[in-house]
Amino acid sequence: MDALMLMVLAVCVFCCQAAPVSNSLQVGGSPVSVHLGHTATLPCWLSPPQSAEQLEVRWFLPGEGFDSPVLLYQRAQLEHGSQDAAYAGRVSLGLKDATSSGLREGDVSLKLANATLQDAGDYSCYVSSDKEYDTATVSLVVTETGTPPLLSAVWIPGGRVNLSCESEGWSPRPSLRWADPLKTLTPQSLQYSTAPSGLVSVHSWILLPASTRVSCWVEKQEVRLQLQEPPTPPQGSGGGTAAGWAAFGLLLSAVLLAAAFLLYRKRGKKAKLFVEGPENLYSPENQKLLPKGKIEPTLISTAQQSYVNVKPEHDGNEYLKIRDNKIRDLQREETPSPDLPNGDQVTCLTCLTAITGTPPLSSGQHYWEVSLGHSTVGLKQSWWVGVTSTASIPADSHLTPSSSNGFWFLSSSSTSLQLSTEPSVLLPPPGPQTLGVFLDIDRGKLSFYNVEEQSLICSLTAAFTGPLFPLFNPGKGDKAPMVLLQREVESEQGGGQH
Repeated sequence: MDALMLMVLAVCVFCCQAAPVSNSLQVGGSPVSVHLGHTATLPCWLSPPQSAEQLEVRWFLPGEGFDSPVLLYQRAQLEHGSQDAAYAGRVSLGLKDATSSGLREGDVSLKLANATLQDAGDYSCYVSSDKEYDTATVSLVVTETGTPPLLSAVWIPGGRVNLSCESEGWSPRPSLRWADPLKTLTPQSLQYSTAPSGLVSVHSWILLPASTRVSCWVEKQEVRLQLQEPPTPPQGSGGGTAAGWAAFGLLLSAVLLAAAFLLYRKRGKKAKLFVEGPENLYSPENQKLLPKGKIEPTLISTAQQSYVNVKPEHDGNEYLKIRDNKIRDLQREETPSPDLPNGDQVTCLTCLTAITGTPPLSSGQHYWEVSLGHSTVGLKQSWWVGVTSTASIPADSHLTPSSSNGFWFLSSSSTSLQLSTEPSVLLPPPGPQTLGVFLDIDRGKLSFYNVEEQSLICSLTAAFTGPLFPLFNPGKGDKAPMVLLQREVESEQGGGQH
């Protein structure tokens, strides 16, 4: 009888040793999120607190082998012999928070450095002694912020526009939504694709009225724009030249409304828009809405290698005053001109206030900078900066200067920034303090930069013909002058052929 009792007692002791102890392990909020390449801490600790210095701590991937751990702590030291090679040199025991005392109080958290996309998934935290064990699971999500949204717009006969929105390089899969000022819009298509790297791209397109105001959101990044059809020009207004200039593309840096860490991390990378003219239409059903390589933005550091000194040339314009590369309108004088043109809209009445710089440009790459104000006098509210194929500005009050008749420029008013494309594209102000202009005549590209932020504002393409002249308009009534900035440059620099 005594022998039987001893056998039963031995079985009970064995069962107690093998049985897990309920609620001995606690884990923090799951999943844990970490940015690609950063360090993550997967929290796990004993509760109630007790020393884990003499316990076995094992982190492993469920379903991939208890015997090939991510991290193994045994006999008061880390063991590397059986460790999963993918985690070698990247894992250690960490602290669940700043007040933790580590193993002395049972904190067995996993610290994982240089997180990769392949690290995402579930992790088992396992702690055992000679008498008991317990396990818990923590999920890890590895994130990557993709490229700012790229918008493509194709104008369709009948008063519609086909808008496409695309972004790539995300983890995990991002959300995308369209909206106008009043409601969320339903797209015609929403598709995702995964690159061999594991990063996800999203693409969507939608049909809208040709005069529209719309936003595309990819996660917290918004790109918004307002598209307006041009007014029908009067007969004999000079609109017949439009056929020669109708083809244009536009790469537009729109407003990026992202969280602060996105703005810091993506500094200089703005959301973009590509627009095609009517004769470049293609069907969204059988062709890509975002043809790759059509327009590639040039870094401002690259553009600045083509610096040329552009100087204003006074052509007898009665509304302007030029001195030391500074351009002012006479509205700032004590006796302002009573017939100085008014209004924010770009017409040839205001075009009378524009002047062209020298020299004329016929080939190569050229970059120049224009100061539009500073902290003591404030920013200019209205201005034009760009190029024109017209050596002398016409005085035809019926002609609206635009890309269709040889005027390519970025302008500002109190309410918007605007490109001289047809249809027009409007962006919210303010404009930059210093505007950089990069002209690549051979590739037919004109780009504008915010020099202080070292970022692209917008870029347009056109089939330039004949020599081009830098174009400037100081606007009306601003306290700040427009200043054409000069640098010491080598004569061979920047491919500045004329």
